Amino acid sequence: MNPRAQDLGITPALLLDVFDTPVTFHRCLVPVSGGVNAALLLSHAIWTTQALDGEADGWFLKSQEQWSEETGLSRWEQETARRALRDAGLLEERRVGMPARLWFRVRASAVWAALKAQAARSAR
Repeated sequence: MNPRAQDLGITPALLLDVFDTPVTFHRCLVPVSGGVNAALLLSHAIWTTQALDGEADGWFLKSQEQWSEETGLSRWEQETARRALRDAGLLEERRVGMPARLWFRVRASAVWAALKAQAARSAR
């Protein structure tokens, strides 16, 4: 390692921690979801849905802490993004169990319809 980097306290362990797994999202979701944070949350929800088995019917469980760890969004950013996605009809939520836990489902047909409508607007 470069001696100057070591003088600055930059270690291999620090670099691995700083350059953790990148968070990516589908840019095309920004105009249909209500903003970058909503697009990030929706992209991650779509990615999560792809790993589900058929019996889940698209529903998945994710805590606020998991959303934060996986996307970097704060509690308030998550709540605002979730509200925008619900209002746009792109994400469903339900509370199940005791204590109640929040489950999510992407409305894939609504996402597809919104993307088609956005493409038609862009083509004009």
